[in-house]
Amino acid sequence: MPPKRVNPAVMAALKGPGWNDTFARAVLHADTTIRKYVWRGFRPKFRADNEIAVGDKSASDFVLDAVERLLNGKRTYDPSKDLLSNLNSITDSLIWSEKKRSDRTGVVDYVESIDDDGDATDPISAAQDPDLTADERVVQDELREAQRRCFNEIKASFNGDVEMQEYLDALSQRIFKRTDISAVTGIPVERIDELRRKVMKHARRLFGVPDFKALQRRLMEGK
Repeated sequence: MPPKRVNPAVMAALKGPGWNDTFARAVLHADTTIRKYVWRGFRPKFRADNEIAVGDKSASDFVLDAVERLLNGKRTYDPSKDLLSNLNSITDSLIWSEKKRSDRTGVVDYVESIDDDGDATDPISAAQDPDLTADERVVQDELREAQRRCFNEIKASFNGDVEMQEYLDALSQRIFKRTDISAVTGIPVERIDELRRKVMKHARRLFGVPDFKALQRRLMEGK
């Protein structure tokens, strides 16, 4: 089978005079996106001189992967948008997929913290004492566990529904805007509205409550 013809719009964009600047801005966007998520138990801090690597991929690797996918036709180039927007959309999706793959491994890293003098710090002894009392902390932990249990029950009830699983995964990462969910999952915005209505209706039926205020009250009461 002959190789697939490269989209001429892609080649023209890549050969444009602003490619170096576009690549640098795409890498910055990918690096910023990576740092939005919790990877292996911690959220990486921003340092201008440090491009974080996720597994064996850096932000630059994700951008190069995006370019390759445009060239081989695995991702469609949208001519209504500039090259940077196309690359950002693809890297968002690639990073999201890598994030979910990383979560499935169950691996948690130990990250050593360094104080102002360059010495390693003990995260337990250096932790600040929260304002909550012991009783309040127990209630908060129980509420969080109840919320986690309810969310997992909802997700399990949609087992086999790929789009819904992707939507719920995005919510679990605190991605709530429709456009952001669409960018990382590839689900059209209008379809996300349908999924949102579907899960709200399903949750009310699943937990036997008339609305989400009643569900929240039930969680608070520990029932």
